[in-house]
Amino acid sequence: MAEFKAESLFSIPGRTAIITGGGSGLGRICAKTFFSNGANVTIIDREASRLESVKRELEQIRKQLSVKGEIKTIHGELGEKSSLQAVVAKVREKHTEIDILVHCAGIRKQNKITYNTGEPIEKLFAATDSLIYEDIELSFRINVLSQYFLTSGLVDYLGAAAKKGGGRGCVICFSSVASKHNGQFVPAYQTTKAAVDHLVKIMAAEFAEFYIRVNAISPGLFPSALNPSDPNHPESNMRFARDMPARRAGTEQEMAGTALYLASPAGAYMTGDNMHVDGGRLLVAAAKISKL
Repeated sequence: MAEFKAESLFSIPGRTAIITGGGSGLGRICAKTFFSNGANVTIIDREASRLESVKRELEQIRKQLSVKGEIKTIHGELGEKSSLQAVVAKVREKHTEIDILVHCAGIRKQNKITYNTGEPIEKLFAATDSLIYEDIELSFRINVLSQYFLTSGLVDYLGAAAKKGGGRGCVICFSSVASKHNGQFVPAYQTTKAAVDHLVKIMAAEFAEFYIRVNAISPGLFPSALNPSDPNHPESNMRFARDMPARRAGTEQEMAGTALYLASPAGAYMTGDNMHVDGGRLLVAAAKISKL
């Protein structure tokens, strides 16, 4: 009954994983997870220093766990058409098949001014008007367009892997629970994540004939560059943890288990789905409606 053992269900040795935003946060967690379990990883990031840092971390894992996977890095931007096309070309140069493609690259832009209940309508005007047009435009380019065009540019490589079965040819798009709740004055981020949710279903349907699986992970509160662990940081949401059933942020291992499940034989029957890993965040995150 070895097929029911965890090492069989979640086995990915020798598989090739491409991870955008792999130099920090959730992308770094995915890189460590797949490499620790024997996969070859290619990390894409816009910051060369972050790529080198994660590469060193993976080399330490190699020594500790005696894993034999390859480590490759690609320094590139995903927010412009030409640079995105260059990243696609570099991936195609380095590989012939892709078992796992993970989209972790993302940005979170928020209004420069926020409105609080009881303040005058002039403050509401200032808050809504403080969203910078270029910020929401860039958010869509990185958070949504890069996920579609990187996937479409590699769909034949994903299809070649998918033919082998066992959950290969897997795309994981990172969304957010922010796509579901109505927290205010972060529309640039929330609307892009809502777009990702639907994009996952669209791509899963478009690629269905070749069973290239496309799924989303929607994290709740996990420390990352977009969500600093200090609850007093102006861009951190960690202060909300106290109101959640879990009463804490998620751990690296909890995200690792979810990503590994989707990328492995255990998750081979999953496509077009969205896994919420949020410690109950959505249960309490309906958000208050501002009343004038």
